[in-house]
Amino acid sequence: MENQLLVRKIENGTVIDHVPPWHSDMVLRLLDLERIRASEDVSVLSLNNVLSVRYGRKDIVKLNNYHLDEGDADIVCLVYPTATVNYIEDWEPTKYRPKVPECIVGRLRCPELSCVTNSPREPIVTRFRVLPEYEMLQCMYCDSLLEFEKVPEYVKSR
Repeated sequence: MENQLLVRKIENGTVIDHVPPWHSDMVLRLLDLERIRASEDVSVLSLNNVLSVRYGRKDIVKLNNYHLDEGDADIVCLVYPTATVNYIEDWEPTKYRPKVPECIVGRLRCPELSCVTNSPREPIVTRFRVLPEYEMLQCMYCDSLLEFEKVPEYVKSR
């Protein structure tokens, strides 16, 4: 019974593993779950607080019939460094090695309300410089700082 899978394997899709326990909902928010739901053949599974040999407890997100964009995978791993991303094709997993992006464009709202990107009159796309040594993002327009852990709160839906 201990060696049984909680959920069946997927033939094609993406598995985000080693997410900190009880944070899979934030991962789905980062990925814009509403956009993912728009595809009829996609199914999403979120497992919370699963036993992990390496971390004690973890969350897992399975996206059946959905190939996660590498830029999105990089953002997830930026916010949750322990997370791993596996692409599944014909039952065969391939590990993706996320990289720290230099810049995040258009995915987040600036936390500074007076930033030009928050103006309702002029649609200006946000641009954040990634400062991995400080675990922060910096708005390229107003220099506001945003901690990696607060990124899910500022995700813009596409």
